[in-house]
Amino acid sequence: MTLELNQVAPQVKAMGRALAEQSPLREETLKDALSLLHQFSTEFTALDDRIRQAERVQQSQRFGWVGAAPTNEALSTAYPLPSCPERITVIAGDGSQILPDPHGITLYYLINTGSIIYRHGSNLKPETYNPLPQLCFNLEELVDEQGRLISPGEVNVKRDFAELEVLIDRVNYLNLTAEPVIALLDGQLSLRVIDLPFHQQEDFQRQYITRLDALQQSGALLAGYIDRPRSTFVLALLHLAALELEAISEASLHFNPFRHLTDIDLFSFLGPGERSAIFSVRAKGLEKYTQGGHTIHFCYLNVSSGDLPKLARIELPAWLLANRQALDAVHAAIVRQAHITGGYPYVLARAHELAIISPEEREAVEMMLAVEMRRQGLMPSLSPKQFNKTLLGHRESFRL
Repeated sequence: MTLELNQVAPQVKAMGRALAEQSPLREETLKDALSLLHQFSTEFTALDDRIRQAERVQQSQRFGWVGAAPTNEALSTAYPLPSCPERITVIAGDGSQILPDPHGITLYYLINTGSIIYRHGSNLKPETYNPLPQLCFNLEELVDEQGRLISPGEVNVKRDFAELEVLIDRVNYLNLTAEPVIALLDGQLSLRVIDLPFHQQEDFQRQYITRLDALQQSGALLAGYIDRPRSTFVLALLHLAALELEAISEASLHFNPFRHLTDIDLFSFLGPGERSAIFSVRAKGLEKYTQGGHTIHFCYLNVSSGDLPKLARIELPAWLLANRQALDAVHAAIVRQAHITGGYPYVLARAHELAIISPEEREAVEMMLAVEMRRQGLMPSLSPKQFNKTLLGHRESFRL
C-alpha cells in the first residue's frame, strides 16, 4: 500500500467540516433561485430577450452561452404523473468498449452492446438481445492518414452509434402495433464530439442524426435518461433572470451566484412521479439537431415512490413533444420502470448488465488474441511499462 492514510485522514476531516459549512450558504442561495423561478415562471418574452442578449455577448467564445430556454410551460409548476397505458413496451440499449492500448500485446478496440424489451401489460418475459460484438483491428479502423492512433473520443462515438443501431434493430424487430413503444438511452441524446477535430465533428453528427431520423420514422418514442445529473441549465437561465437586460455582459455572465447548486437542488420540490416544465437546451453545436427536427429538450423527473426525491434529467427530441400523449406515455413509463428497481429504470440496468465488459472478459479476449498470434507465428508481448505494472499488480494481489 502506497497511499498514506494517516496523512489523508486530517484532510478528510477538513473536507467534512467544509461540506457542513457550505450547507447554510447553499440553502440561502437556493431560496434566491426558487424566488426567481416563481417570479419569472411565465415571463417567457423577458427570458427570451435575455437569452438572445447573452448569446450575442458570448457569440465569439468557443462554447458561447449554455443554458435552458423556456417552452410554453410555467417554470415553477410541478406536472403530475399521468396514467400509464395498460400495455406499453419499453426498449433500452447500452454499450461498452475496450479502448486500444499502445502498451498491450497488439492494437485493437472492441464494442459490445446489449438491449432488452420489456412489455408491460403482457405475460411475456423481458426479451434480451446481444448483437455481434465489433472487434476492430484493421489498419484503417485504428489509425488516420497520418498514422495517429484512434482517440478514445472517436471510439466512444462509434459505441454511441452502436447503441442507437441496436435500438433501431429492436424497434424494427417488434413490427410496431398500436401500443406505445419507448426507446430509452442511458445518457444524453446529443452526440459528444467536443474532443474531436472539427471535420470529424461535422461528419459524425451527420451520421448520428441520420440514425435519429430512423428512430423517428420507426414510430418509437425516444428519450435519454441521465441519473443524478450535475447540469445547471435552468440555473444559468435564472442567472440571466436576475440581471437587467442592459447589465448582461461578459463580466456579469462570468460570475455565477448559483455555482454551489445544481438543477436537481432547484427541483427538489417535485413530488413522487412529478416532472418539471419542459425546457430546450441552448448551446453552440446543437444547430444541426434543430435543423433536423431533433431540437433537444429536457425536464427533471422525480422517479421516487417515497419521501426521498430521486431526480433524473430526461432528454426528449422536439418531434416527440408535438404529441402530448407521447410525452405523457414517456413520463409514465419511465416512472413505472424506475419503481421496479427502486429508483432507476429496470431496462437500463439490464441493458448495462448485458453490454458491460468485465475485467475477466477482457482478460479472456487478450488470452484468445495471444493464442491466435502465436498460432500465426507472432510473438505477443506487453510494453516494458505495462509488464512492470502487471507484475506489481500481481505482487500486490499476492500480498493481499
